[in-house]
Amino acid sequence: MKKVVSKLVLSGLLIAPTLGFASKAENLMVIVTSGDSMTQLMAGVLANQSKKQGANVEMLFCGKAGDLVVKGSEEIKFKPKGMSPQMLLKSFMASGGKVGVCPPYLPNVGKTQADLVDGVSVVKPPRVASRILDSNTKILSY
Repeated sequence: MKKVVSKLVLSGLLIAPTLGFASKAENLMVIVTSGDSMTQLMAGVLANQSKKQGANVEMLFCGKAGDLVVKGSEEIKFKPKGMSPQMLLKSFMASGGKVGVCPPYLPNVGKTQADLVDGVSVVKPPRVASRILDSNTKILSY
């Protein structure tokens, strides 16, 4: 009887991943480099949706996309819901999402940490590299 139960448990463990039970990544890193507001909007939509579905999500803004995390950045609202990338970013952060900006961004655009939206930090490259290399992390790049 023990052999039968052991074989059933083992079979279940082997089949479960093919059924999708173990296929979801626990972590998602959304890297945004595009300065295009509609592209930034979609990055925010998917980051928020992934967070709602239980993923541990972080957003990283580099290059022209870094402008989005600066206080007072231009806000463009898109149809059909009248949402802006800034609105989605605020929603993401309110739900506990982490948001960072690449280290070269601030000194190269003449800004400081004080210019960033509250809650946005300058990332530490070793920590980001570790997160990216984690086998449980999926990377979404815009």
